[in-house]
Amino acid sequence: MVRVTQVLEAHVLSEGDWIAASEICQLCRLDLDAVLELAQLGVMSSRERVPGEWQVPATALPRLRVVVSGAALAVELLEAQRELEVRLRRLERLVADY
Repeated sequence: MVRVTQVLEAHVLSEGDWIAASEICQLCRLDLDAVLELAQLGVMSSRERVPGEWQVPATALPRLRVVVSGAALAVELLEAQRELEVRLRRLERLVADY
């Protein structure tokens, strides 16, 4: 029998640490264009140490997760609002026809 042992490593991230944008994409389930657009909008800073290899500060990860959650909530609320507006228009037509 062969035993495979997996070793996990951890590193405490601090203010001076940077993470590859590709890693952020995996952690936040975003594509690179979205991450870079958020950086352009000022949600976080970014840097390109080597052409095509973007990095973001490690401290941006919690903020990005909040942004992603907030965006999902905003989409749900907008969809609910549209549904309510459709129902309201139907009710207004019913009242007008009555």
